[in-house]
Amino acid sequence: MTPPEPAVGVVVPTRNAVAYIGRALASVLSQEPPPADVVVVDAGSTDGTCEVVAATAGVRLVEQSGVGLGAARNQGVEAVAGELVAFCDADDRWAPGALVVRMRHVLADPACDAVIGSVVMEPIDGSDTPQAQIGRLGEPLPGFTPGALMARRRTLERVGPFSEHLTIGTDSEWFVRLVQSGLRCDRLDQVVLHKGARAGSLSTDVTAYRRELLTVARSYVAHRRRRDRSGG
Repeated sequence: MTPPEPAVGVVVPTRNAVAYIGRALASVLSQEPPPADVVVVDAGSTDGTCEVVAATAGVRLVEQSGVGLGAARNQGVEAVAGELVAFCDADDRWAPGALVVRMRHVLADPACDAVIGSVVMEPIDGSDTPQAQIGRLGEPLPGFTPGALMARRRTLERVGPFSEHLTIGTDSEWFVRLVQSGLRCDRLDQVVLHKGARAGSLSTDVTAYRRELLTVARSYVAHRRRRDRSGG
């Protein structure tokens, strides 16, 4: 008898995303096979987001206890069930087949610790597209963002939690640590994530993003120097 495939848990952080959360959840729940568990971590929404989530079958809603995106991701990872873990932000949506292509790739090789697919940025109806993002619309890009990632739970444990001190740079900092860990993260050409481009999202705060990326870069350089001195 063929053993059952490991369960996939999905973490969806959100705050005041009533206009987008429904399509994000639909894109996750419509996957074949569907995820075993979907946890929405809400950071105090006041616009009806929680009502939409509560009315969606197959989704669990938890109230965020910490502050910031990193804390939401960490709480979601702790709460969600599944040997494989994936993410979808409330203003993004998974492409058809996004779950199965990543799951099958990881399971095909026990040495594969994580996998990312490609990402396409798309405009969101009813929201202005930031000027800085217009040139990237529709262009497949490597998915160094949690929404394109699927990782074994042991991988998340080895890399460690998302930074709760950074706001915009928490995802970049985590991927830097993934690379530094020496764990194997494969890349797929297939588009697995449609990332919403909208005014007011964290990524549009260019000044803060550059400041936090500089912090991430300094940490990376310091790590390399320590490793070189130790001969590791």
